[in-house]
Amino acid sequence: MPKQSRPAAPKAPEPKPAVPATRRAPNLINARRVALTLAEDLATLVSGIEGRAHGLIEAAPQRELLPAAAEGLFTAVQRLRTLQRKLVAFGRARVAVPGSTDVCALVAGLKDELLQMQLGLELRWEPCQSLPPIAADPDTVRDALLFLCSALLRAERGATHLSIEAGHGFAGDAQSIRLQLSLEWITETVAAEDDVLTDANLTLDLEAANHLIACQGGTVSISHLPGRSVRAFVIWPAAVLPALPAPKPVVTVAPAAAVVAERVAPPPAPQPTGVAAQTAGHRYRGALVLEADQAVRAMLASALKASGYAVFACSDGAAACAFLKATPARFEVIILDDEHRLDAGDALDETIRTLAPHLKICVLVPGPRQSAAAQPQWHCIEKPFGVHELRTALASVLTG
Repeated sequence: MPKQSRPAAPKAPEPKPAVPATRRAPNLINARRVALTLAEDLATLVSGIEGRAHGLIEAAPQRELLPAAAEGLFTAVQRLRTLQRKLVAFGRARVAVPGSTDVCALVAGLKDELLQMQLGLELRWEPCQSLPPIAADPDTVRDALLFLCSALLRAERGATHLSIEAGHGFAGDAQSIRLQLSLEWITETVAAEDDVLTDANLTLDLEAANHLIACQGGTVSISHLPGRSVRAFVIWPAAVLPALPAPKPVVTVAPAAAVVAERVAPPPAPQPTGVAAQTAGHRYRGALVLEADQAVRAMLASALKASGYAVFACSDGAAACAFLKATPARFEVIILDDEHRLDAGDALDETIRTLAPHLKICVLVPGPRQSAAAQPQWHCIEKPFGVHELRTALASVLTG
């Protein structure tokens, strides 16, 4: 009887080659504009939610029941903040910021936030010894890694083994930091038929991460084996550490040659006059708040009242002009929700310049400020902000 041949064992799928994380979805420019609009609305929404949550927690009668509820609430707010930063990066509104980052300390601090992305995620971190810092500011590196991990988790939904490996090498004479983020399954699953890296759900994460890495001089690529693993390879330029200054020579002077310097009293400090004197000795401690969103307006008013200010809040420029025209000497600071309210020729801008030139102007901005150099006298608070961030910023503005 002829022997029956055994069916050939199925071949393992070949890994898909590494592709740059710069694939362009259709109408990506329009998508970026939409993303920036969403980010601006989300920044205001997050600040309002966090302000209401903080007030609710402070007013709660049963303080012993608060810790668990407050922790869950602020975790949700933190996720909204991450989404807002992702939209801003996707829209190309974040620019390169000089700085250096200790990647070992950064990844160690990211563990909790990475574990919140997916329940049951197992994280393995393998740094190498004596790793030089990355030539990028910590906020940029942190967000880039978060966005990349989010993309990996979307590409292989359900995979639970996430490992991060770090090393360094040279590209010519320049030293670089190399990171590999790998997400793997415990057991092999059925491979998807289509290339999930083209899924529109990944565009936001990959494009946002790629922009943050590229604007700091780095590169990122993705290697995907559907049903088994997905990996991201990141190369950052290493920071060049400044050379230590040479020690100053010690000069000893013999007692006989010592010269006793005559003590001269410093000249008296000039006393402020005119507008400066009015600002320095402001008696009314009035604060004018112009904010269209009711929740953010309430947060601002509460923080200012806690600082001892008499607060006048309004939602439109006409009301703000009316307050200033009625009692211009009452106000020490004005807080605006939009810098365009002070465009040349605007009624509010004219009122401030003519009736209250001493006003400290604080502008709430929805992201990295592009026109700060044009108006250096403005104080800017970037949205989204929480109560503690707001109080710190206001303390700096009001005492400066």
